[in-house]
Amino acid sequence: MSETISNDYVSMINKKGSGYNIPVIVDAIVDAAIAPLKTAVTARKDIVDAAVSGMGTLKSSMQISQKNVATVMSKTPHSLKVTDNSNYTSASITDGSKITSAAHVIENAVIARPMVFAFHDFSSATVAIDGRTISVNIGNYASEKLDEVSSSDFVADSAIATVNVTIVDQTPLNQVVAQLNAVAGITAELLKISDTSTKYSVIVRSESTGLNNSFKLASSGNRFDTDPTSDNAFKQLGKDASLKINGLLVARESNTISDLVPGLQINLLSDRAAQQTITTALSSSNIQSNVESLIAELNAYKGDLDKLGFLDEVGEENGELVNNAFLRSAQQKLMKLIASPIKGFGDDNIYFVEFGIKTAKDGSYVFDKKTFDRTLLRNPEKFNALTQDKAYASNAGIFVFSTSDSSLPQGKHTFKDGSPDVLNVGTAAAKNLTMTGSGPFTFSTTDYPGFLIQSNSNAPGDFDIYVGRSAKTMLTNFFNDALATTSNHDATVQRYTDKSANLDKKLARLDQRELLLQNRYTAQFSAMEKSVNMATSSEDFLTQMVDGWNKS
Repeated sequence: MSETISNDYVSMINKKGSGYNIPVIVDAIVDAAIAPLKTAVTARKDIVDAAVSGMGTLKSSMQISQKNVATVMSKTPHSLKVTDNSNYTSASITDGSKITSAAHVIENAVIARPMVFAFHDFSSATVAIDGRTISVNIGNYASEKLDEVSSSDFVADSAIATVNVTIVDQTPLNQVVAQLNAVAGITAELLKISDTSTKYSVIVRSESTGLNNSFKLASSGNRFDTDPTSDNAFKQLGKDASLKINGLLVARESNTISDLVPGLQINLLSDRAAQQTITTALSSSNIQSNVESLIAELNAYKGDLDKLGFLDEVGEENGELVNNAFLRSAQQKLMKLIASPIKGFGDDNIYFVEFGIKTAKDGSYVFDKKTFDRTLLRNPEKFNALTQDKAYASNAGIFVFSTSDSSLPQGKHTFKDGSPDVLNVGTAAAKNLTMTGSGPFTFSTTDYPGFLIQSNSNAPGDFDIYVGRSAKTMLTNFFNDALATTSNHDATVQRYTDKSANLDKKLARLDQRELLLQNRYTAQFSAMEKSVNMATSSEDFLTQMVDGWNKS
């Protein structure tokens, strides 16, 4: 042959084999087949696991808001002022729903007092006392002879209780005092007269103030009775409190009086003949503070929802529940709640916006001072619906009771007197009421547990019933319902958990498939390598043949 035959093709067969890195080739082929599937499944699992975490965060947010709702709007809507309260009289609001704007004049106040009696000149705290029986009579004992008290002056208008205390002979004085102190209705204590004196006194007083809580002691031995001797001293009669309030003279056993002004507790601190005034008035600042605290809690919960559902359009910082149906439902329920009317506080509905709660462009809630002031000026009674539930009838002689969680809807209903008595509840089917009792008569139905009507008549006639649940109660029930076992929160979490477990199984199956492919391709490439190695044994023969051709 005129031209040399190139043996470059021989170099394609490496003397040591194919020259390929078989593990790398196998991994590349397997990765091309498995990695896209794994990436897709892992991405789905990350989303599901994030949803499980997000659902937990959402539940935690609901629980926090449920707890916080109990303390929001804690200020009474009324301000309270008492003249000279620091020295003579104080007052506090116990039920803001019953308070009205008013001024109550108090004069000629005399505080209630306990009865006090003293036994003096005991030589020591442990001096032995002769055996005796001490009769303790609790009751109404009166005397005007404060300086000349004798047993005949203590006349029992009504003896409430009599207790006999048996003293064993030679009982130490401090033990006698302990036995007296154990008697219900009185207290007894042992006092040393002074640091320099060796004398002791026994002071016995009634546990409570008031004339009916006085006492009389009768002892079979000297001392320890209310017939004064040189060693006994009467100190103070039990007295009822007395005062004029708005021109009406009243008396009470205690200095803490809560039944004179609805929703108000009056505390008499000292005798005071001069006039004092207790003034209650709507407080714009207190009401505004309540509304603002409500807005803050609404925004805190809404902020949690928005964060969980945040869609990051330019990055990868999506919320854990982005595009989640349960979260969207929670957001819609909150918006529906804020837009819902508050019913049962009269014939007209009340809306959250009338409190000054406004929705901003970004969806957050803000305080609208202009609307707030307008409602306070024109319809201040509407702010009662912020915190106080209400249940009443158009007939003033009817008592209506409804718990905050009763299934009876809020709003206006009607009672129809007849056989049977009928309760009409909005668009719901009329309910027959069962009457029990015999004055007052109670009307109720098992369809609405937690609700009843009471009347002094078994035929009270027709009337309207109003059941109002405050904004605070509506929020409480909102979170209670969201967290109730009947909600689908736990079921949703379980679905996500099951889905995550199924994706884990799918990833495990992909791992098994990956291993199978690795084994298969490794075996195939190993067989190829063996064939290539066998082919290299003819290299010398081929080279010699080519060289021979080239020389001819």
